[in-house]
Amino acid sequence: MPAPLKLLACVAAAWILLFCSGPPARAQEPGEKLCGDCSTTGKLPHPHRESVLEQERDVIYCSYWMDRDPDALSMDWVVCANCLTPSVKARAQEEFDREFGKRKQWLTDRRTIVDKVTRTECQHVETEHFVLAWDIPEIKVGRKIYRLHEAMHLYAERAEAAYARIQQLFDITDQDMLLSGKVHLYMLETQRAAAALSPTVTDLHIQGSWHTYKIGPNHEHCVAWDNPEKVLNDEYRHQFFVHALSHHVFNQVHQGDYTIWIFKRYGWMYEGLAFHLESLMFGIPRLTCGQETGHTTSFRNKKWESLVKKAVMSGDYPPFQEVITYSVDALGDEERRLSWSYVDYLLYLDPRKMPKLLSLMKGPQLPTRDCLKEAYGITMGEFVDGWKQFVLEKYSLRPDKGPIQR
Repeated sequence: MPAPLKLLACVAAAWILLFCSGPPARAQEPGEKLCGDCSTTGKLPHPHRESVLEQERDVIYCSYWMDRDPDALSMDWVVCANCLTPSVKARAQEEFDREFGKRKQWLTDRRTIVDKVTRTECQHVETEHFVLAWDIPEIKVGRKIYRLHEAMHLYAERAEAAYARIQQLFDITDQDMLLSGKVHLYMLETQRAAAALSPTVTDLHIQGSWHTYKIGPNHEHCVAWDNPEKVLNDEYRHQFFVHALSHHVFNQVHQGDYTIWIFKRYGWMYEGLAFHLESLMFGIPRLTCGQETGHTTSFRNKKWESLVKKAVMSGDYPPFQEVITYSVDALGDEERRLSWSYVDYLLYLDPRKMPKLLSLMKGPQLPTRDCLKEAYGITMGEFVDGWKQFVLEKYSLRPDKGPIQR
């Protein structure tokens, strides 16, 4: 098309677009005044201290600041009370009431589901992937004392950090996760509070344990109390916390049809994944969680690398074909170490293949040999031979105490 005709066509198109699209949207109705106070937005900033903004940066809701701000429930704006533009003010009021109602309902739910049952005054925080209830008055991290609210935020950050570490480990994003609901974590000071809450959110009694779980579609809950006989220091508390929430997060790693989590049929994978995350972030795995109650002794401070390597060198250990038949509650100490090592080897081979392996276990629930063949392209015999070679070459008889890096 010649240049003059092309220019004429563009001008004509512009005029057609202008007249067909109707008049531009108005911020205010005809005849209404403009408002200088709010720049005719109907909204005024609701300022918070810099320290508060920093602490709440990655938080969706926090009961502590909402309780201290009953008129706005910690929102960052309020309606312009003296707005000169009625229609704009009305729209702002409608938006404010909608958000205020969501926040008020969230607080009411937290108080009803947790505080009313435990007869405590927990503080509550919600992040992108977690909802955390906390009533431990203070914790000591190194030489620093964290009071209740500060400690809750520290553990909310730690939860998101563990979630991000799992995604980084498998090279996956939220699109690869089965986000059937956020993980709810309840960290309570007393056994009485945990015993009261546990049946209502996990359908289990905490009894002699100090934590319980409920894992599955649309119900991810972990209840724990700060048992001084178990929680020796914050390092231990943090390590337990990561181990416990890892069961929930690994449950959400999803690339296929979801049916059931792998507690019963693939106990070695269920345990191996949690212990592997422990070893990556802390070093030697050193705890059992609520579902790992039987056949166990204290294995705190034991060097798992050296124990597994010595077993392989001597040939005195349960075979892979036997270990993979156990449910979680049937695994003993040695089977747990081996399970950790099996997962260690698979992630060494290719962590990006692990989500496919999990989907085969959680969806069609294929036999382990078929899962390995389809996800990793190896037979059971090839897995066992490769694992033994890996242990002999990569494990040390005197491993470092810190986080394990391959």
